[in-house]
Amino acid sequence: MKQLLILTLTLLILSSCNQKKSKKTQSEFKSKTEIKVETKSELKKEIETIQSKKKNDTINNYWAIILDTISSKKEFKISDLKHTLELKTYSLNDSSIVRNLAQNGEQAYLDHSHKMVTDFKLLTDSIVYKKQIDRTNFEKSLIPEFYEKCNLLTTEIDSTKGNTVYLNSNLGVPDTSNIWRVWYSIKIKNDRIGNLEINKTDYVGM
Repeated sequence: MKQLLILTLTLLILSSCNQKKSKKTQSEFKSKTEIKVETKSELKKEIETIQSKKKNDTINNYWAIILDTISSKKEFKISDLKHTLELKTYSLNDSSIVRNLAQNGEQAYLDHSHKMVTDFKLLTDSIVYKKQIDRTNFEKSLIPEFYEKCNLLTTEIDSTKGNTVYLNSNLGVPDTSNIWRVWYSIKIKNDRIGNLEINKTDYVGM
């Protein structure tokens, strides 16, 4: 009987110890979990703060729209039929050419300029044919590093011979003297303007 009593007391003591140990383990686990969740939350907030600061620190410069239209006009005859070719060069309002002007380690500085285009208008009696060109028409004729940053600047008519019109266009990086000129020709056939045929490309930076 005495041995049974001792055994019962021993079991009760062990059971009590296990319960305390279990509660302690659960408490420690809960504490560690809370710390882990809190750490993740703080890290997320810190990343968001850095990203927000980086975004706010970016300087954006937007070029004004070029409202002045550069015009060129040429009259000529094809098979005794009078033709008039008019050119108008101007900028769109698209901010499509973006350059990062910041040096390594400096605050981000993005320069946004508007794409320049040239409208061709061919008039033959009552017939009007239109065509538009921009820097993309000269991509294959330019150095890739230059093309990424350049814009169309001017387009001029040089001369005409028969049904061929000879022209040149200047392309340059905004606010720099890095300018290239492309000489090319177009053929007029059936009162329509044909594709550009590139003849020569050269650096003319001033």
